[in-house]
Amino acid sequence: MEEPKVLTFGSINIDEFFEVPHIVSSGETITSSKYCQRAGGKGANQSVALAKAGALIWHAGKIGRDGEWIKKYMNNHGVRVDHIIISEDQPTGRAFIQVSQKTRDNSIVLLPGTNHMISLDEARKILSQEFGVNDWVIMQNEIGQIGGEILKLCKEKGLTTVFNPAPLSENIINVFSFNLVDYLIVNKLEAVQLYKQISGFSSDEDISIQDLLTFISIKFKHIGIIVTLGSEGLYAWYRPEQKVFNLPAFKTKVLDTTGAGDTFTGYFVSSIVRSLKQRRTNNSFSTILPTAEDFLDALKEATVASGLAVSQLGAMESIPSFNDVQKSKIMFDI
Repeated sequence: MEEPKVLTFGSINIDEFFEVPHIVSSGETITSSKYCQRAGGKGANQSVALAKAGALIWHAGKIGRDGEWIKKYMNNHGVRVDHIIISEDQPTGRAFIQVSQKTRDNSIVLLPGTNHMISLDEARKILSQEFGVNDWVIMQNEIGQIGGEILKLCKEKGLTTVFNPAPLSENIINVFSFNLVDYLIVNKLEAVQLYKQISGFSSDEDISIQDLLTFISIKFKHIGIIVTLGSEGLYAWYRPEQKVFNLPAFKTKVLDTTGAGDTFTGYFVSSIVRSLKQRRTNNSFSTILPTAEDFLDALKEATVASGLAVSQLGAMESIPSFNDVQKSKIMFDI
């Protein structure tokens, strides 16, 4: 049985970090004591996480000539980069990040750059080449409004869809059709914002995770939901058996939470795809769905991976290897 392919259709950024005495105020000029440049973008991070987890992963996106080093970096980690388009005259997306030396707080200015320049024709060409039923696609909300149209194309091709709607914009339910999403992965803040957009509820009154899961699962009849809670673990809704899972976080010393969510998404999808490959090989059926056991195993693996990621600095650089994740699962009997 052919191995399911995974396509991440998403952002690629050059992240520029400036360490400063404090976050700059209006009209103020300050000197940065430290500067570094790193590969970033939620889409790129998720692709590298999938590759490190052992998935057959392609990345689709757009960069400028200034971002070619990221394409090579991703490829060196095992990401297939055939569908990364290079613009000759536009800059790669960038994030300009100030980090306070005292508080470690940050402020970020985003330049979408080529991330917002992917055309529907380019997306059609990519999807027509090698992706279809039994394959998976992961999307975020960093490639502009074209993302909603690309999601429709993916569903028309029969791909299983995973949506991580970050950043969660004010009009996201008008851009993306959530009825086309098979797995929704959000943090608590995103879940609350989504609930308010859909329901029209504007109160700041606290909403329980259970109520959020119930509301979203009733509104979208085919969706599986994961709500990550950082140090408090996660809640997840397994649609086929209508089961709710509640897992604790994997406890480590937290140094940097950047990219933890992307690591979680990559390892979750890779684990599910691995389980499906095994089941399809044993049963010779192409339409087998993940079981509750597959779903729970994927949640556990993703939780360990994201826990290891926050114990290291950086986003893409902190994504753990598959072997390190498996060793930690065995060591802590997870």
